[in-house]
Amino acid sequence: MLPEPRKEARILDLVNDHPNFMHGSSAADEKGNIVRVLEYISGSSLAAHVADLEQDHEFYFFTTLPGILENYLRCVEAIRFLHDHGEKHGDIRRDHILIDNQSGHYRWIDFDYNYRHRENIYGYDLFGLGNVLIYLVGKGDVLLADLRSRDPELLSRLTDGDMNIVFHNRLANLKKVFAYIPDSLNQVLMHFSRGANWFYEETPQLLQDLHQAKADIR
Repeated sequence: MLPEPRKEARILDLVNDHPNFMHGSSAADEKGNIVRVLEYISGSSLAAHVADLEQDHEFYFFTTLPGILENYLRCVEAIRFLHDHGEKHGDIRRDHILIDNQSGHYRWIDFDYNYRHRENIYGYDLFGLGNVLIYLVGKGDVLLADLRSRDPELLSRLTDGDMNIVFHNRLANLKKVFAYIPDSLNQVLMHFSRGANWFYEETPQLLQDLHQAKADIR
């Protein structure tokens, strides 16, 4: 992936009044370089917010996660907005969502990176969305190293297919740890596992499944 200032400048123009993106402006300097001036967002990253919650997982899952997922769905809708306009974020990570202290909106930042794609221009964005979702549902990463010391019996029942397709030390099949996760939500997570039979190709597919899964958390 390489930073492309012109790409970020295009997207800044596109999302200038969208509540789920950072805002700013751009101009060319005397040498033709694209300079971006970004509005400051006062707030912490979504990753830090979740990490700082002093809640056990079950309480978090049934009490706090539904509200987080509602905002995450708006973030996915925002990425759909980019895709519908032929653009991609390019560097979707959990620390690239800031929670705006003033508005409460979850806002995407840092979309100047670009990447070469093959069949699916939006595939990398979708895998990024999946990694963020797994982190949110797990209230952090569920790592093999932690399971090795905490629950070796469970570790012995895991297979390669249970692991994250990108980060092989992270568990995607979270239902094996948290049995109360609804099947509908775990099935979404499994689309981002090494055992997946098929992957999401478009954001509407992910959104449709996530809306159903969120309704099943009760």
